[in-house]
Amino acid sequence: MKVLLVTESPEKSAGEPESPAQALRDLGCDVRTFGFDLGLDEDDLVKDPVQVILIDARERLETAYACLKTLRDLSPLQGTPAMIAVTVQRLSSLDHRAADDFVLVPVVPAELYARLRQLDWRFASFSSEDRLKVGDLEIDLGGYEAHLRDRKLELTHQEFELLKFLAQHRGKVWTREQLLSKVWGYRYFGGTRTVDIHVRRVRAKLGSPADAMIETVRNVGYKMKV
Repeated sequence: MKVLLVTESPEKSAGEPESPAQALRDLGCDVRTFGFDLGLDEDDLVKDPVQVILIDARERLETAYACLKTLRDLSPLQGTPAMIAVTVQRLSSLDHRAADDFVLVPVVPAELYARLRQLDWRFASFSSEDRLKVGDLEIDLGGYEAHLRDRKLELTHQEFELLKFLAQHRGKVWTREQLLSKVWGYRYFGGTRTVDIHVRRVRAKLGSPADAMIETVRNVGYKMKV
């Protein structure tokens, strides 16, 4: 697993026996370490993408959050799961919405491994005959249900069909006319505005930030991000 580690003192952190950097290396991870000032090359991230961002915040939570926001604005890192390592003393001030997970320092490799595996599962995508998974979204094709993490989505028949179709064809852009044909069927005579209304309703039921997985492609139509 390739990990981008951001820490206050990269050189010092690398030498600490219980540091996130050492724990990651003990787990066999390929670690790229940067300071809070970053200096990342986006082209390098495209050529050699990372799977997880780990920010060693310690007592500098606000700096870590600002750094995380900067990282998530970089195109090559959008959608990459992120964790923040914090001290026990500052755990009460942790903003659980800012990161996808957290670990405490000193870092225990076994716990870090478990959390990395959990993140990997959460953000994984797969499909089978009866189930689809796209990040936190799971669609039970046989049971005709969709869940976002632990929350069941209360979808109408057509909303479910639209979400399922986009999930089955991730990354492909569909025009409104194509969606009407593929999802509603050739005999449906409603206008393309129907598609916009249903996309808006599905996004509302997904909620933020999951609603961003259905992307509007200007002057073309819609797609579900890979």
